[in-house]
Amino acid sequence: MDLFNRAIDIAVNPKHTRWLSPLLLVADACLCVLIIWKIPYTEIDWKAYMQQIAQYRSGERDYTLMKGDTGPLAPPYIFPLLILSKRLHSIFLLRLFNDCFAVLALFVAIYFYQRRIFTVGSVAYSFGVGIKMSLLLAAPAVGIILLQVLPFRRAVNAAFLMAQLQFTLAFPFLPVNARAYIGRSFQLDRQFFFKWTVNWRFVGEETFLSREFAVALLVGNLALLTIFGLTRWTRPSGLSAPALAKTAFQPLPPFVQQRMALNINPSFVLTSILSSMIIGMLCARSLHYQFYSYIAWSTPFLLWKAGLHPILIYLVWAAQEWAWNVYPSTKMSSMVVVACLAVQVVGVWWGTRQDFADVKVPGDVEKEDAGHIE
Repeated sequence: MDLFNRAIDIAVNPKHTRWLSPLLLVADACLCVLIIWKIPYTEIDWKAYMQQIAQYRSGERDYTLMKGDTGPLAPPYIFPLLILSKRLHSIFLLRLFNDCFAVLALFVAIYFYQRRIFTVGSVAYSFGVGIKMSLLLAAPAVGIILLQVLPFRRAVNAAFLMAQLQFTLAFPFLPVNARAYIGRSFQLDRQFFFKWTVNWRFVGEETFLSREFAVALLVGNLALLTIFGLTRWTRPSGLSAPALAKTAFQPLPPFVQQRMALNINPSFVLTSILSSMIIGMLCARSLHYQFYSYIAWSTPFLLWKAGLHPILIYLVWAAQEWAWNVYPSTKMSSMVVVACLAVQVVGVWWGTRQDFADVKVPGDVEKEDAGHIE
């Protein structure tokens, strides 16, 4: 019985994180070595990356001519889920997708935003966007965070810094064919292949390829972002979204801005950015297997923030892991993929309903400060 109680304490007591996290890191490193040793590498995109690099080094700068062959402390029981994903190890170790570098940049940005080093965080985030445009899914949350934690002019400066980095990365290509570079970056008219979809196979090919379905997903994405923006992401300011936007023209007094910025804690930063990413993944037209790299490390934290029982967290994680390991995807696996993402979106929205409930609006802060002065 003492052994059982000890095991439960290790699983739920955050004080064990100090030694358990490094131990899990070492265990995953050993697992990675074992995977590389025992399982052969699968060529998917690496050859295309190398072909495109060779074209760039040979002087090619026209994007249309650059082609390849393919195209708060969490309890310790959460952490094993970060290293146990078969699909994630496959993506990073055996497929050599560049999404791993984009994910790294995203979490580096989150770390520096949590530490209030916003310039470095913005550079890291923009660099990640330069690797994979998928990180733009986090942009709504990043923008709202910066608007609350920084005076408006500094928030705009951060946005300009990110834009300047994108321009710097694009500069070798823009003079040659700017339209091609920008068009290939966004590809709003891209036609997705039904055979590769992981998430929407269950709706059928005709529906999947229809314009109406694409519009419905876009509207759903915008609706969810609006709901989270109005009811969750602006809460630390104590302001409504219109009132927050109004600060662009009527800046808050410095002491009020400072009080508002102090409400932006590390947990809020992580929750907001990851929930923005998951909303985008839920409403994505088509997810391919490498997109799991943006989901796998978000799921444990978001399910925990949703307030689910540990057993439910492990069950949802296991269901999601199973679905992403089914190849090719089936109607059932794609339904599970969408259902697990929906659980995370709805769960984190409901689980954070009491966050910042006692935050004072800026007007009350001004009155309180004036009272202290008198």
